[in-house]
Amino acid sequence: MISRRNLPMNCKEFIHLIPLWLDDKLDGRRATRFFEHMDSCEDCREEMQIQFLVKEGTARLESGGSFNLDNELSDKMTRYKKRLKRKHTENVIIYWMEAIAAISIIFILILVFILM
Repeated sequence: MISRRNLPMNCKEFIHLIPLWLDDKLDGRRATRFFEHMDSCEDCREEMQIQFLVKEGTARLESGGSFNLDNELSDKMTRYKKRLKRKHTENVIIYWMEAIAAISIIFILILVFILM
């Protein structure tokens, strides 16, 4: 059975996840699939940009602050992608540390049984 997590994201799922991404609540494999889809689907990328502009633009107009939303969107995507990459690297390191610990325990157990 093929896991849905390994399938490419479709446009409906992407659009559903945009608000989570805008609120910085999208993480892990879903965030990776989100960016993969965004990079390959111009329509969804435009929808994400529209939702970002509406959300951030409205907030800025209400507060009276100045803004350059195109640059802010680009910065947000860059930060998010860096965070995903860092999280992936951390997970790989943790995986290898667990593997080394398990191998060490097995090795110690084998030594104990041999020396008994």
